[in-house]
Amino acid sequence: MDTLTGKLVKLRPIRESDYEFLAALKNDLRTQAWNQRLPPSFTAATMKERYERSMKRPNTGVFAIETLDGNLVGTMEYREGPPRLSATIGTIVAMEYWGKGHGQEAIALVLRFLFQERGLQVVGLWTTSGNVRAMRAAEKLGFRLGARLRENSVVDGRPVDSLYMDILREEFYSSRGMEDTLPALGA
Repeated sequence: MDTLTGKLVKLRPIRESDYEFLAALKNDLRTQAWNQRLPPSFTAATMKERYERSMKRPNTGVFAIETLDGNLVGTMEYREGPPRLSATIGTIVAMEYWGKGHGQEAIALVLRFLFQERGLQVVGLWTTSGNVRAMRAAEKLGFRLGARLRENSVVDGRPVDSLYMDILREEFYSSRGMEDTLPALGA
C-alpha cells in the first residue's frame, strides 16, 4: 500500500525530509504524553533509524499523516500480531491539528485498510486515562475499553492508567452499515 486518502488527510510513506518534524513530535511532551519518566531526546537520525527498523518488520505499516494540501501533521503505525488476525495502531498528531479531525480520519483510513484489505479480526490501540481527546476519538470510531493497567504510566509527574481500546471486525462493519464479505472465523 502506497497511500490512503481521505477528505482531510492522506497516509503516505515517510520521506527523508520528514524525520526532523517527527523527532520534534516525539520530543514534545504534549504530543508524546505516553510515559514521561525520562525526558525524550530524539533526533532526526534516531527517528530515521527507528522508522527504518519498523519498516523492515513483516506485517507492519509506517506512514506520515499529511493534509491534502501537503502539510505534514503526524505519523501513524500499525503492527500485526498475530499476522492476519490482529493489529495494534499508534498515532501522533501535532498540537495545532488537535480537535480538527485529522488524527481521527487517519485512524479511520487505517481501520478500513486493516479490516478490508488485510482481513483482520481486531484492531487495538493504547492511550492513557488522562488523554480524554484520544479516548473520545477512539470511541467515535467504535473502539471499546478492553483493559486498564493501573498507574502504569507517568504524565505531568503523576501516575496514570494505561488503557487498551479495541474494535472487532464485526463492530467495524456494522457501525458503518457495511457488509463483511469475508467468512466469519470458525465458519
